[in-house]
Parts: sequence; C-alpha cells; structure tokens
Amino acid sequence: MSGFFRRSKPKPPPEPEPPSFEDLAETAQTTYITGDRELDTSRVRLLIDSLREVSSEQDPDALLVTMVDRAIRTVGAERGLLLTPDAGGIPVLSIGRNAAGQDLSAGARWTTQVVQDVLNRDEAICQQEGDDQEFDPSQSMINLDIRSVMCVPLQLSNQVRGALYVDARASERPFAKTDLRFFQAFADMLKIIWANRSAMEQRILAERMARDLALVRDIQSYLLPGSALEQDGYTLVGTVIPADEAGGDYFDYFPTASQNLAVAVGDVSGHGAGPALIMSGARAYLRSYCQRTGTPAQVLTELNRHLSDDMDDDKFMSMFLGVLSPETHQFDWCNAGHPLPLLLRADGAVEECSTSGMALGVDEECLFDSHEPYRLAVGDAVVMYTDGVIELRQGGDEQYGVSRLTESIRQHGGSDARSLLDGIVADALAWSGSEHPGQDDVTVAVLRRDR
Repeated sequence: MSGFFRRSKPKPPPEPEPPSFEDLAETAQTTYITGDRELDTSRVRLLIDSLREVSSEQDPDALLVTMVDRAIRTVGAERGLLLTPDAGGIPVLSIGRNAAGQDLSAGARWTTQVVQDVLNRDEAICQQEGDDQEFDPSQSMINLDIRSVMCVPLQLSNQVRGALYVDARASERPFAKTDLRFFQAFADMLKIIWANRSAMEQRILAERMARDLALVRDIQSYLLPGSALEQDGYTLVGTVIPADEAGGDYFDYFPTASQNLAVAVGDVSGHGAGPALIMSGARAYLRSYCQRTGTPAQVLTELNRHLSDDMDDDKFMSMFLGVLSPETHQFDWCNAGHPLPLLLRADGAVEECSTSGMALGVDEECLFDSHEPYRLAVGDAVVMYTDGVIELRQGGDEQYGVSRLTESIRQHGGSDARSLLDGIVADALAWSGSEHPGQDDVTVAVLRRDR
C-alpha cells in the first residue's frame, strides 16, 4: 500500500480491573458465627473454597450453578433459585436447582411476594413457620406449602441485579437467623462471580468489536487506490487517515467509458461496519455507472436511486464526483451534500466550488444538476476533502474550518501535488495537536495539472 494511503491499527481494548476478594472474605467470615465450632469451621471453609473457585473459574455460568447447589446443601434447603428482574422489574428464573442437584423445570414456582420485596427494598428476608412474631406468609407460600424461605438481594455496581432464594417444605429444621447471615455471605460470593462474568463479557465483546473493526478497515484499505496517478500531464494523490472507529470515508479514481478520469470523494454518515459496507456498495455502483452514464450529475442521480433503497432513514452519503478530460483539460463536476472542493489557481488564488446538491440516499427522486465545468491551466490544482479535516478540534469547540484549510493551500500552493497534499494534512493535524484524528476519518485528495 502506498504511503499516501495510511492505515492505523485499532487500539487494544482495556483490560477490566479484577474484583478484590480480601476485604469481602474478612467481613463475610465474621458476620454469621453461630458458636457451633464444627458448623462455623465448615462454613468458613466453604467460603474460602468458593473464593478460590471464583478467582480461577473460566466458566462463570457453571460456577453460579455450583454456588446455588452449595447454598442448598449448606442451609438444608430443598430448592435454590437465582432470579433476575426483567425490563419491567418482574423476577425471572435464571438458575433453579433441587437438593438432588437437578435443574428445576422452566415452570417452577416460588414465593413471588418475598422475592419482589427483596428486589424492591434491597433487604434480606428469612421467614419460617412457627415464628409467630415475624412469620407472615404470602399467598404463594401457602399455595406451595412452603414452611421456610430465605431470600437475599444480589448487587452489582451498587444496584440490585437479582436475588438468591432457597425454600423448604419440611418443618423439621426451619431456617434460623444465622442461616440468613451465612446466606448473605453466599450472596457476596455471587456478587464477585457476577462482577467477573460482566468483566469477562465486556472484554470478549471489546475484543470482538476490535477484530470486526480491524477487518472492516482492512477491507476499506483494499478498496482504496493502490498508488498515486501520474499521466497525461496530471498528478492525482490522496490519503485516508482512519479515526479510532471504522468510518465511511471514500476516495477513488478510475477511467470512464470515454477514457476520461473520474475522481470521487465521499463520506457515509456514522461509524462502524454499517457505513463501511454502504461505502463499498456505493463504490461498486459508481464504477458501473461511470461506464454507462454521461455527466457526473447523471451518474449521481442514478447512484442516489440505488442508495435510497439500501440505506436506513437515518443514513446518508455525501459525495463529490469530478470527471477530467486530459485532452481538453475540462473538469466536469457535481456535488451531493459534500464539503465544497477548493480550486487552487497557478497564481495562488483559491476558489471554492459554489454549488452543492442534496446528499445521496435522502430523496430517491432527487435530480442532480450539471454545473459549469472548470478548465484547468498548468499549475492549477483541485483539493477535495471530507468534513473530518475542517471539523478537527484542538480540544474545545473551535474547529479547523475552511478558512484555515484555504490558508494552508495557499502556503503550499507552489509545490507539486504530493508536497501540497502532505502540507495540507500536516498543517491540519498540527493545529489539532494530534498525529491521528480522533472522531472522524480525515481524507484529502489533490488533482494537479503539471504541464
């Protein structure tokens, strides 16, 4: 790939900070002491083992099941459930297990009032038959013949994200308050698991997005011209400097059916794979139409009809299309909502193409008009660019703008096409204080008549 068509590698996704277990382990192990040495020792060991598994388990979902099974076994419950609220705040069963280590059916029922109270109040609940002062069974407990129930909230990032629930129908061993405190310690373990799982999912998603964007950029780079053009007394050079995200900037040149030179610079709204795909499709349409249709205005009219069918309502593409006749030195052009190119005359004067039409993909019935062509003299140059250039910022709200771009063109106007291009880009990036665009691609192309 020519040095005129630069690419940058995507930044690696940041590594999420792993959660810390030490403080949690210290506090959790001192809040549920019962005085029963054997029981307390067993529970401390269980928590330590759970912490060890949390820090090494590669499959957080499998570990969640294990933790629910351990909770059931340790407090003598018959069932254990992990519930998460849906978009409307209604608890939904995520994991359901019985004392035999089997999954509960999708239609498993639980005491909905208890779970809803835990989610709404962010408070742990322990209810058992025989506690006359505190036992206030919900209708669902009565219907399901549940004698004991415990439920604790699960938090992530200081928000209640679910509930851990156990119940039992047998009355021989109702849950005690010490069971609830230990059960809360289990909830703290699950909080760590969820934090790990969330961090892992975010890392995997970031890595996948980085790979996808890298692939999109590679495809885009292969669609760009592979080298500068020098023939028939003209030089055409261009550069596309991608931003942090894959964008929809487009630069291309190719021969027309009459062997004239077509030059196009465009920009699809938005970032990511979608605009890049639209750009590649527009490139194919444009090359095809330039082999069959006459003026730039007619080509853009046909291209607009196809892009209107392909684009969503919130998408559009701007484009400048010029066609040069090397024999007559006539430069025909049409502009569809794109930043107006600047014409540098040999005497140093800079003119702006005065007319622009609607962007592509907005109105299927839009007809583009032909404009008075320019005749290029020796030393004249056409500077085409995307809005990523004039919208560069130094960090505040002020943009680079057309006036600074025009002054840069004047300063480098006596140079050849390559030097003019390099000077324009260097000035813009130096003004922004960065060697790389941040929010939008930067694209500049220069067509100059040398002789």
